Amino acid sequence: MLDHVQLAMPKNEEDRARAFYAGLLHMKEVEKPTGVQASGGVWFEKHGAALHLGIEDPFSPAKKAHPGLTVAAFEALSDSLQAAGYPVEHDTRLAPRRRFFTADPFGNRLEIIAAHLPTLTPKKLVDGSHVRLIAPASSLSTVEMKIIDGAIQTLESLGLRVSISQHARAVNPFGSSDPELRVADLHAAFADPNVDAILCVRGGFSTNELVDLLDYELIRTHPKILCGFSDITALSHAILTNTGLITYSGPMLRAFHDRDAYTIDYFKQVLFGTEPVTIKPSVHWRDTDRGHVITLPNKGPLLLSPGQAGGRLLGGNLCTLNLLQGTPHFPDLRDTILFLEDDYEVHPATFARDFASLMAQPGAETIRGIVFGRFQLTTKMTEEHLRYLISLYPFLEHVPVLANVDFGHTSPLFTFPIGGQVELHDEVIRLYIS
Repeated sequence: MLDHVQLAMPKNEEDRARAFYAGLLHMKEVEKPTGVQASGGVWFEKHGAALHLGIEDPFSPAKKAHPGLTVAAFEALSDSLQAAGYPVEHDTRLAPRRRFFTADPFGNRLEIIAAHLPTLTPKKLVDGSHVRLIAPASSLSTVEMKIIDGAIQTLESLGLRVSISQHARAVNPFGSSDPELRVADLHAAFADPNVDAILCVRGGFSTNELVDLLDYELIRTHPKILCGFSDITALSHAILTNTGLITYSGPMLRAFHDRDAYTIDYFKQVLFGTEPVTIKPSVHWRDTDRGHVITLPNKGPLLLSPGQAGGRLLGGNLCTLNLLQGTPHFPDLRDTILFLEDDYEVHPATFARDFASLMAQPGAETIRGIVFGRFQLTTKMTEEHLRYLISLYPFLEHVPVLANVDFGHTSPLFTFPIGGQVELHDEVIRLYIS
């Protein structure tokens, strides 16, 4: 049964109720949910919450607001309500969470809460910025010294100063380190006023162990760049959801060691620059199969469904993002554009299963676009698989969908802002980073 909120209205006011709740609040009029003992009036539903306006004679409006409706387009709704003549009373007692109060046409008091926190954009890198290397997933001790040294040389060639966190080389039986040590390094990096950015050394399997242990208020009040991908996806989205801080899916030590010009160029454009960035496809791409590097020409993005869209960018490694489902750290999917990738461990059926789990989450039906990163050769993923997968979800029929794009577990890769804004114009991807 849906969560049920009961309000009242006078007789013969159904059309005014529809104009307000469907027209302004964008709720969907529905039949009465099964199992609810109520009759008459009008029913509306949005993201699992059912609202019933019953007929009351004599009528008396609700003066105390029910638990709030959450909305993604918080500022836009506030503006549209005021433009339509409905006063809005903003309230800061939940700060940093945003909310306001208003009243429907019948005087029922309503609470509206923003679905996500205000966006925090960290300061950009400049010449001389200090980057702290941390290991929130696999330990730095699992990385070859030549990779570490080469990556540091590349970062220093960009004008950056580099330090390594205290516990980066600690290791446990799973190739990571104790969660408390990893959290201590994260907290130290965010709290240190001399650190400008935090770079994750590699992926792994256990970053989701940290999300319940983090001091999100410390992170929110000391915003700075955090960059990494793969298993770091869990950390990035937990931080975004709990603080509003934009983080970045981007290269880690091996990529900096390899010094690919495409990867380095987009790292610089996104993390040093302030102008919008248009993503162009690489000329060649590389994958590793049984220890051998394979270089292939890049055919460019695969347009699975044309269209134009803009929205908040979420995503990264699909199976890692799914680990946050059912927790308070899972992001709000409403009106977003998803960038999704996975590695050699998946095959078409397991990716489809993971994708189905994501599409079943609240708000998925409002997704505005999807971009799939390039799949590794060993996954055997084909265009036929992807087209069939998208066809299973009618709400994706009219949104732009791209595949074979330069991010994920192949090389090279571009950097993108998780929580930032992105526009899709068929095959063109444009990131808004300031």
